[in-house]
Amino acid sequence: MSDDAMTITNFNDFCADLINVAQWAKSNGFGGTPLVSISGDIVKRAPQEIWEAIARINGAQVNVIADPDDYSNFLSEEDLDALDDLSVDDPDAPDDDSEIDDRPEVIRSLYTLLCSYDQRRLDILSSRMLSNDPKTLDEIGKEQGVTRERVRQIEKEIKTQLTTVINESDVSGQLRDLFRHEGDILPQSAAFRHMPLLGESVPIVNAPLWRLVQELEIKPRFEIADGWMAAPSIADAKRFVNETLSADANGFGVVRIGGTASHAKTDQIDDSARNLQLWLQYCGLIVVDDFAFVSCRSVEDFAAALLYVKDRPLTLDELSSADPKRRSMTSMRNAMARDERIIRVSKDKYGLAIWGMPEYSSIRGEIQRILDRNGGSADLDQLVREIAGRSGASERSIISYAAFPPFHTARGVVTVADADQLKADNDPYEAPRLFRRNDAWMLRTTLTKEHERGSGSVLPLALANVLGIEFSGERELQSPAGVQHVYWNGMSPNLGTIKRFFGQYGLAAGMMAFLRFGDDGTFDIVPAPSLNGDPLHDIAALSGVEETDGPTAVISALAQSIGLPADSTAGDVTTRLRKRDDDDLADLVDSLAE
Repeated sequence: MSDDAMTITNFNDFCADLINVAQWAKSNGFGGTPLVSISGDIVKRAPQEIWEAIARINGAQVNVIADPDDYSNFLSEEDLDALDDLSVDDPDAPDDDSEIDDRPEVIRSLYTLLCSYDQRRLDILSSRMLSNDPKTLDEIGKEQGVTRERVRQIEKEIKTQLTTVINESDVSGQLRDLFRHEGDILPQSAAFRHMPLLGESVPIVNAPLWRLVQELEIKPRFEIADGWMAAPSIADAKRFVNETLSADANGFGVVRIGGTASHAKTDQIDDSARNLQLWLQYCGLIVVDDFAFVSCRSVEDFAAALLYVKDRPLTLDELSSADPKRRSMTSMRNAMARDERIIRVSKDKYGLAIWGMPEYSSIRGEIQRILDRNGGSADLDQLVREIAGRSGASERSIISYAAFPPFHTARGVVTVADADQLKADNDPYEAPRLFRRNDAWMLRTTLTKEHERGSGSVLPLALANVLGIEFSGERELQSPAGVQHVYWNGMSPNLGTIKRFFGQYGLAAGMMAFLRFGDDGTFDIVPAPSLNGDPLHDIAALSGVEETDGPTAVISALAQSIGLPADSTAGDVTTRLRKRDDDDLADLVDSLAE
């Protein structure tokens, strides 16, 4: 016996080891085989009176030794109780062979193997491989009276035996099928639903099968933790997602995680949008609506990203309330003031500079300060001189600001606009490039690189009237590409970004199109036909009316689109068009009359 093996120091230990060996041999088909043999040296020197005892020991079969009841004739009751304490008795083990026979094949095979283990091996298995707080080799060695090297050897043997049993089953094949069909990252509940075998409890050790498979690093490798299953590990899955999202993130550090996102299609990520959001949050990312915030370390980065995602101006309170780090409003306000991406678009709201919205001007603030100081009104000339002398702003700009909401100028006096003056009353039929078509207003525009980059664009005041937007107000319109925002915070209303339409509709800078504002609160972009030099065709292309074969029908439709009766003459239509500054259309109508 080597010096690092456990030494038997009393009879009870010897009997316990003998029973363990006999029980293993019996369970593995060696019931009729003799178990022990007395050393030949002892037989040669033994007196004749104990030869019969030696013969009985040498002939004792496994079936006899494996049954503890046979020891009652030569062990005391106390010794038998000690043997019972040393025996392996798992309260959760199947009560009979029929119960284990109903379990999956790999569970039955593991049960057979574990039944052959003595208490030492089971203790090493439980305290090293299946413990949430594994003991060290030294700790176990001291508890069992052996060296750490002996514990390591036993642990290696256990792993080899368990791995062999599991590799002979279809566990690896089921795992490969699971990851192929469900992706390498999925909730633990979904994994167990698709592969129930993982949740099967292994008798004797009372541990789920997945725990054994994970600790043994059976291929394909995986890890289960905190309600998630990932291959080959949680850390690798987190790293993969971060690298993938970082590659797709835009200039604001955010990436759309909806069904159209490239990374949402990959077989590396579970295709459920909800599960994907939960996984990203588990990875420590901020998720807002259908966007993940990938690189938003500073407070100004977070504010810019949130504005991009919400696609509308936000108050300081809205920005601060959404901040998961709960930084103060003061720090957020100061950070945004330093960031060129963010501008103040109204008294209490912030927006992105790329939207093209007018910045809440210092001129406007100066006008308000003077009006407050003077009791609500001020002489326009004096106001212009005071602001121009202090800020260097042009007189034309100051006069313009004083004439538009939230101010009002009349007979040389500037006041704060009243409720009615904050509403647009411009006639949409008099606005250039704006036409009535069936149940919608159609605004002709030429798409630009600024549109493609995500900038906002100015709308005629008449559309604020059409949409019912008051100054400092906004409107959300429904479109095939999601919610479309329209604001009025400056001298004219502004249309929020239409960048998303470019990819979805195949639009490009330089194309002519109509912005369609439906009476039912909808928005869409309708590409316009290219001009070809034919007056009838070009009139229809520039106005959005239906192209017909004869000039009479085209002029009638055009007349109605700009608020004239259907029977208006070509001269009436031309006059209205020139008044609206639609000279290109007026020239085409004139050419028809020539």
